[in-house]
Amino acid sequence: MLKVCVDATAIRGQLSGIGFYNLSLLQALNKLQYSQQFQGQFSLQIYYQPGFKDWLRGRWQKNNYLSEFDHCICLPLPVTLSDRLTSFPNPILNLLEQCLGQPNLIHGTDHYIFPSQQSINLLTIHDLTFLKFPQFVPPIVQRYHQRILRCLPFVHGILTFAENTKREIIEYYQFPPEKIFVTPQASRYQGLPPSPTTSPLAFELSNDSLSARIPYNFQLPYFLFVSTLEPRKNIVGLISAFNLFKKATKAPHQLVLIGQLGWKYEPILTAIANSPYGDQIHRLAYVSNQWLGMFYQQATAFVYPSFYEGFGLPVVEAMNFGLPIITSNGGSLPEVVGDNGVLVDPQDTHALALALKKIVSDPDWQNQLRQKSLARSKIFSWDNTARKTLEVYRVLSN
Repeated sequence: MLKVCVDATAIRGQLSGIGFYNLSLLQALNKLQYSQQFQGQFSLQIYYQPGFKDWLRGRWQKNNYLSEFDHCICLPLPVTLSDRLTSFPNPILNLLEQCLGQPNLIHGTDHYIFPSQQSINLLTIHDLTFLKFPQFVPPIVQRYHQRILRCLPFVHGILTFAENTKREIIEYYQFPPEKIFVTPQASRYQGLPPSPTTSPLAFELSNDSLSARIPYNFQLPYFLFVSTLEPRKNIVGLISAFNLFKKATKAPHQLVLIGQLGWKYEPILTAIANSPYGDQIHRLAYVSNQWLGMFYQQATAFVYPSFYEGFGLPVVEAMNFGLPIITSNGGSLPEVVGDNGVLVDPQDTHALALALKKIVSDPDWQNQLRQKSLARSKIFSWDNTARKTLEVYRVLSN
């Protein structure tokens, strides 16, 4: 039986892109290992490393997200320290490795993998923003490049989510192409109806969601953006395009931005405050999955003009609901969307404004884009991702 050990360190706090990927993959793999088709073929074990502050405070227990998994191990050393220990010979890492019980393969899911000397090591690289656009990421992410360089001597394979990112990894790290594997991500909303068939008030709020009701009037049509509010996402450009759209059309459409404040968010808040249509720009922080699904269902279109993405998971989620997609022609986004959405230069706010205008003024075109999104979304599922990931495990182990 193939024994696999997968890193779950990114699954903590309020989950965003990498945390959602990590949890969704583990849930899908866990389901596979108990399925009739794969039962007895592989076993899934999970390990995590505490954050530095939690480590100092002795908070090493697994969090609620990981409670559903039976085999979960804590490696009691933060990634920051275990990464540094790879720079010189020491007994600490060898002692920690014994906690893992000698799996056949270890999968590091977030630009780092524990430096095992006894197992096959698979490293996930989500994107290369820290190399291609270092001005868009905080100092801690800028250091990912050096972290990856320290990992590569004991990495046997790399997993990423798009062929574009694979090409970039080959270019920047000269890693053998045949050892880089592509497994696309998927939506957390698989199986939900694409149309707004349920009233917002019918959704049961989870304990950690907004306490009463979402501060938005769903009678007003809106364009939707979902992701962390940070420079790479080009939200200032989106607001500029929205201003042009409103000035040209006088349409009632609002702009809804859903996401946590990220690194260097201040220019985004300034752009909202300075917009002549600032009262029609609505910023919501972290909301429950159910409420986020409601916003996807009700939106006129999903707008995601990011400068660069290694995949673009929010776009896949929006397609799951049949939303017309307006997104960037950079990074891996054209590969994810195909010819099923509108691709614009993220630097061209006028082109983006024209796309918003056409979505509103041409209902037939809008409906065509909705049908294309739904059709495209069917190629993405966490079951498929888990199966492809399991196949990567088998190839490397053999």
